Amino acid sequence: MTATPQSQLTDVTRTVTAVKEGHVVSLAQTFEVHPEELWSALTIGSHLEVWFGRASGEAVEGGRYELPDMEARGTVLAAEEPRRLLLTWQVGKSGSEMELLVEPVEPERPDAAEEAGAAATLTATRFTLRHTVPADAHWQTFGPAATGCGWDAALYALALHLEDPSADQMPRLSSFAASPEGAEFTHATAHAWFEAHVASGADKKPARKASVRTAAVYLGEEPELS
Repeated sequence: MTATPQSQLTDVTRTVTAVKEGHVVSLAQTFEVHPEELWSALTIGSHLEVWFGRASGEAVEGGRYELPDMEARGTVLAAEEPRRLLLTWQVGKSGSEMELLVEPVEPERPDAAEEAGAAATLTATRFTLRHTVPADAHWQTFGPAATGCGWDAALYALALHLEDPSADQMPRLSSFAASPEGAEFTHATAHAWFEAHVASGADKKPARKASVRTAAVYLGEEPELS
């Protein structure tokens, strides 16, 4: 199925969990690819640069990485190819931790009524991104959408890349980000994070204001905090 901004809103599972270190902002999505293919999309620089941005470094424990287009850098704390990466995520003076999980999805058992030799279920892989961020003033102002909206855009880009790994998605994604459809996607994902925030136990009014502020910052708009 072709990824669209509309399908991404329901294809991604979003959760917010309070932990000792702050809050875990988590996104999960299933892709119809082998785990190794998804791992390569996440860890090989030549793959990353066509859907996420320039990258350098090594996905090995103790390795360092840099993402100049994201102005991000960090250290690989753990690497279990092709299943798990645990990273530090440093942007400016702000530091946090991120875990990437790549898990094969067990194929459904064929229905007993199906004829023998029917086509096998497509291979599928579940990708989970868990970003642990501090419960600081930034969180109080912007909530999980500040982290989540950016990763929602990244998962949309990843979905497009996995559908056509040979294509350079960056021009398409740049045009989308500057379009009315891109703005609508940002507002929609910010609202989805508002809902995830409330589901985690947050009060509705401040959670709503935080999500509106976040969308406004992403889009260079004035927030409507009625």
